[in-house]
Amino acid sequence: MASRKSFYAITLEYLERIEKGQAENFKKAGVAMGDAVMADHLIHAIGTGGHTNLPPYDMFYRAGGFAAVNFIPALAALYGSVPATYGMRTERLPGYMECAIDYYRIEKGDVAIVFNTIGVNAGSIDACLACKKRGAFTIGVASTIWQREIPMDHVTRHPSKKNMMEIVDLFIDDYNPIGDSVMEIPGFDRPFAPISGITDAYIVRRMEIEAVEYMVGKGATPPIYMSANRVGGDEANKALIDKYFNRIKLL
Repeated sequence: MASRKSFYAITLEYLERIEKGQAENFKKAGVAMGDAVMADHLIHAIGTGGHTNLPPYDMFYRAGGFAAVNFIPALAALYGSVPATYGMRTERLPGYMECAIDYYRIEKGDVAIVFNTIGVNAGSIDACLACKKRGAFTIGVASTIWQREIPMDHVTRHPSKKNMMEIVDLFIDDYNPIGDSVMEIPGFDRPFAPISGITDAYIVRRMEIEAVEYMVGKGATPPIYMSANRVGGDEANKALIDKYFNRIKLL
């Protein structure tokens, strides 16, 4: 938090911190994702409530992104598809995301990437546990700051009091501050301007980049969509859509 800095300057600081602190984890994520795709498994991009559905959604059916991505939204906690305050209640409901994971039939050998900046609520913890139970390699994207500082008796926490970073096979820290917002100005009593939308979007791209480079280095062809809005885009994408159409429920 720095009221005298511009949002631009703060954003650059966060991205630099993430790049320096998580570079090796991005490479590990790329290897896991690449190995899964080369073995004809899926990458499950999982949102566990509210705006944490945005990063995984940006991985799904995306020009320049992997075709092997199965987007798993927390539909009952997707603000806008349901009333926002209803969604807030649902993402704190134990058992809901376990049902969602069961419905999408995650399998051993798949990669499951669970996004939730806070990393302690029922949705995120149940999603991680359910994916691990099914044998998927789990990647968690969240903030160590939230997980260490949220009181154990806070209403947000999963009944187990577990943290995402203690459960997943690979943890990527987005360094999100308590409250998410990073701007303060004199005369106003609370911070504003959330940063997670930018930082987690960057994390998404970095994992994908590492996965593509890893696969190409192995002599494989990454299944990457072209833009359907460019000449030849529909034709280039048809084989990928046909390959995954019956395996990805929202395709």
